[in-house]
Amino acid sequence: MPRTLLILLFISLWNLNAQENEKILFSEAINSTINTYNSRVDAALASGEFEYAKSLFDSLVKDHLQGSYIDALEFERFNSGIASTEEFDKPTILLTYASWCIPSEGEIPVLNKMVERYSDLVDFVVLFWDSKDTVRKLAKSFDKNIHIVYVDETKNKHMQTVNLLKHALGLSLSFVMGADGEILDINRRPPNKMNLSESQLFNQNITFLSRQIAAINIDHNININELPESLATF
Repeated sequence: MPRTLLILLFISLWNLNAQENEKILFSEAINSTINTYNSRVDAALASGEFEYAKSLFDSLVKDHLQGSYIDALEFERFNSGIASTEEFDKPTILLTYASWCIPSEGEIPVLNKMVERYSDLVDFVVLFWDSKDTVRKLAKSFDKNIHIVYVDETKNKHMQTVNLLKHALGLSLSFVMGADGEILDINRRPPNKMNLSESQLFNQNITFLSRQIAAINIDHNININELPESLATF
């Protein structure tokens, strides 16, 4: 092989290695900012600035967590062959649930419909913070193409998963990740608002999940202009 080609090959390999070393893990990003974030949220809530407290979460995600890479986190399989974030091989939307946090009206039917449309392009993972027996009862509501996994905190297993995906930012979250594990977005799932009509709740969830899918802009097979925004286009 000519010397010039050897030099170019060496430079390419060096650049790839440097890029890998520059990756910031989600755990590093969250640990460097979470104490400041919690203090500011506590102060905002104490003074009744609820909207400002909410905006702090959005700023935390945008300014510090987006662009980091998900750690190698493990969980228990239920209906899935996936037992670790290292096994994600497509863009992934991971939704966290717990039996004591009731999902908003229409959330699961909308999720199931989105899975029907996009599961060939996106992996949908539902992570329960519950026992296997509880998950068995709840899993029946979800589309068969959704990867159902769980962590039972009482078993004292997979505690890094619990600390990063539950304790750090709270319950009822949506993590959007690229195929390479890059965190593209993190959002709180829509709350169950009692003052909304059934159609408004459905529209709320359609809009939310459409935006989660739209965040996966690395996959050009998804035309974000064709994503549904309401029942009228769903």
